[in-house]
Amino acid sequence: MTALVNKGDRVLVVAGNDVSLDDTVDFVAAIGQRIGDPDKLQTTNLSDLKKENHSASVFNVIIVIFKEPYTSDEFLVEALRILKPDGSLVIYEPLPASRKSAALTHPERISKLKLSGFRVKNAERESLDKDSESKSLLMKVYSNVEDVCKVLANKPSFEVGSSVPLSFAKKQTNVWKLDDPVDEDLIDEDELLDESDFAKPDEASLRVCGTTGKRKACKDCSCGLAEELSGKTPQEGTVKSSCGNCYLGDAFRCASCPYLGMPAFKPGEKVLLPEAQLTVDS
Repeated sequence: MTALVNKGDRVLVVAGNDVSLDDTVDFVAAIGQRIGDPDKLQTTNLSDLKKENHSASVFNVIIVIFKEPYTSDEFLVEALRILKPDGSLVIYEPLPASRKSAALTHPERISKLKLSGFRVKNAERESLDKDSESKSLLMKVYSNVEDVCKVLANKPSFEVGSSVPLSFAKKQTNVWKLDDPVDEDLIDEDELLDESDFAKPDEASLRVCGTTGKRKACKDCSCGLAEELSGKTPQEGTVKSSCGNCYLGDAFRCASCPYLGMPAFKPGEKVLLPEAQLTVDS
């Protein structure tokens, strides 16, 4: 118990409505001896806590003693208001670990503390039996009560309602930009080229098959690449159909047909395009 308060702390002891202040005399006296200044120790009943209208952020420690579980959250709101930042709230209360009746459980008390704005460092249930000093000083209160535990919570390190201005200034980044005014030693791209890069390619290397896209002519070449590679001039009228259906029209012609795009014709007939088809639209 004495570890909960330090010398010079301002402490408030709150007794539940079902607890007599006379039963807490020994407990309060031990706390007063610990802090060393009786003027910094105050006691009150839960029903009078709000009526006393304490100033905000005045107590370092608030100790609450309940003989029965207390389900209302009003005292938590008031305790948070009158505690100093980082101040401690200690609650002695009979809280079972699990639901046995309609009373409050220990996990529910922890949840209420967090929802009210308190920080709970240790959510494990700490029985009053482990604190022999507090148990002996509160013997009159809990003589016939079981499952009494001690719950410790803290107010955050900032004041309730405090605010911090946010800065929306654009942060400086180290991203390199093309329009960066800083002079950089850039390489001239022309220096990466040699004379061979400026030379025009040989026309022979540009000769490819219109069907396969390769430089080698097909076995049954009909596009004239075979004659061109051999130095011969392709003769007119020597084009032969490999499928025999070229004269029927585009619907029957393959993708590499030399007659692709021409109108249908009779076998052996010379294909002639009409003058209207050779005139460019204005």
